Amino acid sequence: MNASEYYDLLNVSRIADDNEIKKSYKKLCLQHHPDKGGKPEHFQKIQHAYEVLSDPQKRSIYDQTGQDPDSVEQMRPSGMGPVDIGDIFMNMFGQGMGSGFSFGSGSSKKRKGPLKSHELSISLNDFYHGKTIKLQFDQQKFCSTCKGEGCKTSITCQTCGGKGFVEQMMMIGPGMAAVNRGPCGSCRGTCKQNSGTCGTCNGKKYFKKEKILNVTIEPGMIPGDYLTFPNECSDDIQYEESGDVRIVFQEADSDSSIRRYGNDLHTTHSISFTDSLLGTTFTTMDHPGHKNGFTVVIPQGILNGETIISPNEGMPKRNTKQFGTFNLKIQVVISDFEKSVLKNSKESLEVMFRHGD
Repeated sequence: MNASEYYDLLNVSRIADDNEIKKSYKKLCLQHHPDKGGKPEHFQKIQHAYEVLSDPQKRSIYDQTGQDPDSVEQMRPSGMGPVDIGDIFMNMFGQGMGSGFSFGSGSSKKRKGPLKSHELSISLNDFYHGKTIKLQFDQQKFCSTCKGEGCKTSITCQTCGGKGFVEQMMMIGPGMAAVNRGPCGSCRGTCKQNSGTCGTCNGKKYFKKEKILNVTIEPGMIPGDYLTFPNECSDDIQYEESGDVRIVFQEADSDSSIRRYGNDLHTTHSISFTDSLLGTTFTTMDHPGHKNGFTVVIPQGILNGETIISPNEGMPKRNTKQFGTFNLKIQVVISDFEKSVLKNSKESLEVMFRHGD
């Protein structure tokens, strides 16, 4: 039998609650009832699937074994003591098995909530100089009175006796029965049954509070760097401990022609053919380390595609006193006027540049 067959028959997921299962069952009854033209065999399968999934103990057996609970009970051999399936798997795979089975007692809560990441766009200037940003958001925290239970009092679950699980018989091989442990359907593994409504939160279990995180960008950080704030996610009843918040830094969009690659800064500048012969200067107001502008001297005779490298004029290297480089790539553009001059001055240029050959 397919372990999800009964869920498929009722068109629900394996994590569907009782209300979802009941609602889907009623809808399917109207669609597939023999009086409505439905097939009797299929209608009986739907009824049996609902009989199993609407009963907490039967559902637990089905979820754990993938077999019909009635079949499991019938296969139990007479005169044979049960075997604890938890012990069998623990002996086979050891304490650290990763199969996803849980045979222990107590709460079914996971230890820690999942990590939540958020991207934060940072300007090149802030990556250069560093900055502290205050992030404000609403945080959901457990009610301090009921600790997230939403009730006045909690008593030990009467179904499982506070163990958090129930035991059922199942077959694991010819002539061998086992005790299968599954979450208690009454308390869903919490070991408790709650009564009354908490007067502080009115049963809501949580309160919202304003939270501010101080996010410090250190000089020289790069896109992709991040800061992790432990346990700053909202509280969740499914977890014993709140998850961490991670702030990941990304470079903000900019109109500047300067681009960062690692610790180096790069840009491109176009000059005339005349300037390539005689030399010139280039000044940018976008350099994060020079608020009054940064000037690069372009020497005489520079070639198209050549790069001028200025040491220690790039980004700071994190946790050091060193800097990367500033790289200026030159593009030489010859105007129509310059082309005309060159054409009309060919003889003079040959005398100038080929003198002495």
